[in-house]
Amino acid sequence: MKRRSLILGAALAGAIALTAWTLTRDDDAALVQPVVRAPATAAGAPARAAVAASPDAGALALGPTQRPTAPQKVHNVFGAYNYQPAPRAQAVVVAEVPHAPPLPFVFSGRLIIPGRPTTYLLTQGETPIEVRLGSDVGGFKLVDESPAQLVFLHAATGDRVAMSIASAAIN
Repeated sequence: MKRRSLILGAALAGAIALTAWTLTRDDDAALVQPVVRAPATAAGAPARAAVAASPDAGALALGPTQRPTAPQKVHNVFGAYNYQPAPRAQAVVVAEVPHAPPLPFVFSGRLIIPGRPTTYLLTQGETPIEVRLGSDVGGFKLVDESPAQLVFLHAATGDRVAMSIASAAIN
């Protein structure tokens, strides 16, 4: 243990001596050379030939250092700190626009009597329903008819729902 302490002490003394010796030397001035910036030409490219021929090529003319000052927010290191996690962004709940439900009945046929409005036969489950233009059936009103489809208006939402009857056309 004593030998280890002796070796570590010698290494520490050597490091201190080397540091003190490098601080006292002035040979660094010969190693450092100033940087010369070339003056810009009219086109913006540096004129290298003018710098080489210049008698002051070794001199570096520096003006006072101007640093742009930007407003900086000073953080108080010893101030109060909230260790709670940041609040999560609340999900925006967009209320869905209600849509009309599917039609609860299916097309069964039509009854055409000359001189009378066309009567459409619908079934809901096993219950037969007769519908004419303007009739109200289970919250749906028949508002338009054509040879290919019937158009119902859902009373609660105002949506128009079409029922295809072209494949069941009987003439």
